[in-house]
Amino acid sequence: VAPAVSAWEEVLADVEIKKPSIPVISNVDAKPHSDPDAIKKLLATQVTSPVLWENTMDLILGKDFEKACELGPGKVTSGILKRFSKKAECSNVEV
Repeated sequence: VAPAVSAWEEVLADVEIKKPSIPVISNVDAKPHSDPDAIKKLLATQVTSPVLWENTMDLILGKDFEKACELGPGKVTSGILKRFSKKAECSNVEV
């Protein structure tokens, strides 16, 4: 998978990422990010990095969490979320 990182970085170089209105929580370091350049670097890093689900879920659920929205087919993320909190609300949007 590591060889794909260079190609992915080239694609990301041509993509404009604006500062998000809410922080993006990276599953690489389980921290919130608002800097577009940092978000790009993390998107490339996540290709070869382990996913920190437990840390990410702990961070999200420890904040003012209201509702998650999973994009795409399947319900993997919502299933993982439910294992961490039975009260957590998650909707699925197939795109």
